[in-house]
Amino acid sequence: MRKRTLTAILGMFIVFAGLGGYVIADINDLVPGFLTKERPPIAANVPARESVQAADAFPARMKLELPPIAASDFQAPWKSLQQTTEGQYEVGAYVIDALTGNVLLDGNGSTPMVPASTMKLLAAYTIMKSLDPTQHLATEIFQDSDGELHLVGHGDLMLAEGAGEPDSINGRAGLEDLASAVARQLNTHEGDMPTPTRLIYHPGIFAGETRESVLPEELQRWVGHVSAFAIDRGEMPGPGYQPFYDDPGAVVAKALAQRLEEHGITVDTELSDDSYDTGEGHLLARVKSATVDEITRYMLLHSDNTLAEHLCRMASEEATSDSTLAGATSHVANVLAEAGIYADGMDIRDCSGLNEENYLTPRTTAETLEAIWNSQDPRVRQIMRDLPIGLFSGTLNDRFVNQPNAARVQAKTGSLDETSALAGYITTESGRVLIFQAQTHAVKTNAWFTRGDLEQFAAALTQK
Repeated sequence: MRKRTLTAILGMFIVFAGLGGYVIADINDLVPGFLTKERPPIAANVPARESVQAADAFPARMKLELPPIAASDFQAPWKSLQQTTEGQYEVGAYVIDALTGNVLLDGNGSTPMVPASTMKLLAAYTIMKSLDPTQHLATEIFQDSDGELHLVGHGDLMLAEGAGEPDSINGRAGLEDLASAVARQLNTHEGDMPTPTRLIYHPGIFAGETRESVLPEELQRWVGHVSAFAIDRGEMPGPGYQPFYDDPGAVVAKALAQRLEEHGITVDTELSDDSYDTGEGHLLARVKSATVDEITRYMLLHSDNTLAEHLCRMASEEATSDSTLAGATSHVANVLAEAGIYADGMDIRDCSGLNEENYLTPRTTAETLEAIWNSQDPRVRQIMRDLPIGLFSGTLNDRFVNQPNAARVQAKTGSLDETSALAGYITTESGRVLIFQAQTHAVKTNAWFTRGDLEQFAAALTQK
């Protein structure tokens, strides 16, 4: 009995000794286990970014091993969308598998329809193909030999009336910054420079009309005039959407004169329809806008008609030296043709999609999105990440409510009285990326009420 007890005690000692030795070895990472004396790894600080980015919706890398998908998988959502019309209006849809390029759904894809603001996708593609996205648009003040001040702009429509905000897109450059810089220059060189009595402003920037004159009055309310400079895109102050000033350049000149007066410089404003030869003047002050890429992103997020027309004409001028509205729309068509994008039935009247005489097929819009997806140019590919995200940002901020897959939809919206549209990218639950366009057309009872049907269609695609 005593021998047995001693044997048991010895055995337990050996077990505990072995266990203790293993624990020590585990702590020193000599054997597999959970214990360690190493401090836990600490990741680098997460870089600052906006609360919502496209990376939250798009996978960092597309999966290559995906479950099979067939065109027949999309017939049920398409039939459901068709049934919502009750035969009262048209619908169109076009879906492309981004991985293979296969067309998965062609629902009236070759039927020309009014695109509304999905036209801005074509404009953005043209802008990124034609302009330097890192370019800033300067606003400058020169003093001529007579001492008079000249306000010269290169297209910043997003000036702030006061001081600029470095982290803002709308309002990055401010008139107070210009005025204070002028005052410093004149005070520093007091006695060497004549005292200015006039502020001559040069608002002309493009050839032709400054706003599409054929638009009905009720639509002109939604777009401002192109100009060499403007405050807040030329929109009148106030809550919600407001009308636009007829002469945004004069508004800038008046506000700048007020800022100058606060610095002890009193000038009268005077319009000049001629461009100013900057080589003949002395530069007193310069402020710079956000980059073209940032402004384009703002345009897409907020579906801003004024910026779409403005940047599109800027792109045309850069590429073809034709800055008219007709030149801009022709340039868009040429850029699409060079990319081999389907263009049958295309009739482009403006770049914002505000004109109800614009016609595109769903296929044209979808193939433009496909060209963006497949582009090797990072300037062009950035458009994908500039689009609104369902329930989170831009014009989709309050869309796809109660849809669990809302953030899987990243798309441009389009809305007119008789048209509602969605076009962009969807990341499905299986990890597949779909390029899609869907819309209603010729709705006689207000197309706004068809938006939910398009959301249901897109939500169904996310489940594939």
